[in-house]
Formats: sequence, structure tokens, C-alpha cells
Amino acid sequence: MTSMTSVVLLAGCSSDGDDTGSTTISTDQTTTTRTTESETTSETTSEATTSDSTTTSGEIRTVAFGEYTSVGNDLKIAATGGDVSSSYKHDGTTSKSADGKMFGLVTFKLNNSAESSQSLPEGTTASIRADDEQYDVAEPAAKNWQQFVSSSVEPGGSASTTIAFEVPKEAASSVDVAVQLTYSESGADQLIQWRE
Repeated sequence: MTSMTSVVLLAGCSSDGDDTGSTTISTDQTTTTRTTESETTSETTSEATTSDSTTTSGEIRTVAFGEYTSVGNDLKIAATGGDVSSSYKHDGTTSKSADGKMFGLVTFKLNNSAESSQSLPEGTTASIRADDEQYDVAEPAAKNWQQFVSSSVEPGGSASTTIAFEVPKEAASSVDVAVQLTYSESGADQLIQWRE
């Protein structure tokens, strides 16, 4: 059984780098349009401050595979497993992967330490990123994922589900893989990625 957990994701790091790069380019372009050096510094600083205060980009968190991290009020989630298989069992049936593809199987676990029932934010999505390509939840696992997102975890309780992501065989053996969870909080997109 091939493990998908011994991986490294560069996408998260490059994303941060891209954001910083785009800001730098914007600042440089602004600088070239000014004729007075002192005015350039003042106006550039003001524009940068305004941009920071109005941004809607959220947090990107990278955690170790199997590690719990917060998602909402006292609700924590972890991604474990990471096996690869040609089949996926769900709802009493077994689905086979398409020719040239495999299922990446990931188990998501929720732990609620709050004094009230908690659930994942509506619209939470999961994906696998391999070799700079993103693969969403496989069709046979879509129902399980939606039920997991909408399920209510009792105070002090936990929940788990195993989800399949259909990926090309070459991606299944890639060393550049991460499990990703995306959700919205206070109007900003949040990204959690698990890797080793």
C-alpha cells in the first residue's frame, strides 16, 4: 500500500510568495510614476496601508499530517490516512477508479471541545494538490463529504469520515502532495493544508 503522507507541498509557500511579489510589483510601478522622491515614499506608504486594511484574503495554515487545527469555535479537524487504492467503499457499495487513475483515501476527523454542538462552516471544501494540480472530492465520495460538513458534533464529541479523491496514477506516487481544506470565516477564505 503506497502512502501519500510522505510529501512536501510547495504550493502554499509559493502562494505566499506570489502575494508578496504582487505587492512589490505594485509598489515599484507606483514609484516609477513619481517625480519627487520624498513624495513617492509618502504616497507609496499610504497606498500600501490602504491595501492592507481592505484586503479580504484569509489565512493559510500548513500543519503536519494528522495534526488537529482549529476551524471555527472550539472545533478542531485533522486529516489522516493517506492511502491509495483502486476502489472506494461507500454507502454499502464499492466504486472502482477510472483507467489510469487511483483513489487517494483521506480520513478527516473532527473534535468538538465546546459546550455546544458544532459543525464545519457551510461550503467547506476538501481537495488534494499534487504536482501543482488540484483534485476535488471524487464523485462517489461527494455525498459522504456533504454529510460530514453538515453533521453536528455534540459537545465533547468527535466525528470522522474517509473521503476519496480520484487522481492520475503518476500523481498518486508524487512527492509533492498535500491535503487541503478551504472554508470562509468572517468573509475571508481560509486554507488549511496538511503535509509532512
